[in-house]
Amino acid sequence: MEKQNKYMNKIPVSRLWQRKSKYEYVVLKQLIEAFPKIQFDFHIVLDQSDYSDEWTEKIDALPINVTYYTREQMHEYASNYIDGDKFDFKNFIHSYHIVIGHYLRRVRLFDYMLTYDSYDVIFNDEDLSEVENCLLNKIPFGIIEPLNSGCDKALYQNLCQIFQTDISKIIAPQNPNFLGINAGFQGVNLRMFDEFLSQSGFATMMSLFDFSGVYKEDGTEKWGAERTYYDTQEQSFYGLLNQVYSPNFLVLDPNKYYFHPCWEDTPGYIEKAMESKIVHFTGHAPKAKKLYELLDKKLNQK
Repeated sequence: MEKQNKYMNKIPVSRLWQRKSKYEYVVLKQLIEAFPKIQFDFHIVLDQSDYSDEWTEKIDALPINVTYYTREQMHEYASNYIDGDKFDFKNFIHSYHIVIGHYLRRVRLFDYMLTYDSYDVIFNDEDLSEVENCLLNKIPFGIIEPLNSGCDKALYQNLCQIFQTDISKIIAPQNPNFLGINAGFQGVNLRMFDEFLSQSGFATMMSLFDFSGVYKEDGTEKWGAERTYYDTQEQSFYGLLNQVYSPNFLVLDPNKYYFHPCWEDTPGYIEKAMESKIVHFTGHAPKAKKLYELLDKKLNQK
């Protein structure tokens, strides 16, 4: 596989993004300006693929290589392996993060990617040399959530069953405290998908996830632990398997890089979050006002 990969010298960037608009423009510029030594190859699934405004044109004018995919294209790709009626992707929108990763490994033969959330990851320091080193050398890496060690544990039991072992023991050398890893900004070893490249393997991969949706049978919305489990399934997949398949996985220094909750109604939380070199405004909408202040500030920087 390695010898056939004509894309080896590029770093793919992939994720499901909402649309091509103002703040997506900001974070695209943020990435290419922060790491000028790296040639990024963007592979973005668009939720609103037909959306267009003035910022869409500005994105198209950026000096980047980018391929866009519709959700329907991801459905078509997945239908080569599974019965689409069995897995309702609309109910579990994070499944597109999984399918595009599988595609990049199976079809494009990439062995590494950066997964990068669409607009809520802010670079908060000019010196990101640790991240740059990981990208240049294709070292899988992750950033912890210090107040939520369980943020990537939703699929833990399911994965232990597949591997017939306690995967925490496999992970222990590089993450001895089994810290929770966030999926919104992560260097990913795409060889994790090699277990799932066959038709039966793909079906096994998709069977790991709950596609029932965020609403219960009685019509009420899931909240609490049930909702957290549902919303962090994809994060668990990437967070855990990236470590299982990567003996060289690096937890970025938690004193410099961590994702702290950015809840406006909790005193001190945003201030603490802003001490990290990279900030991820995780959680449900609406996002904290601070996020948009930072995005607008970056937009106006020359």
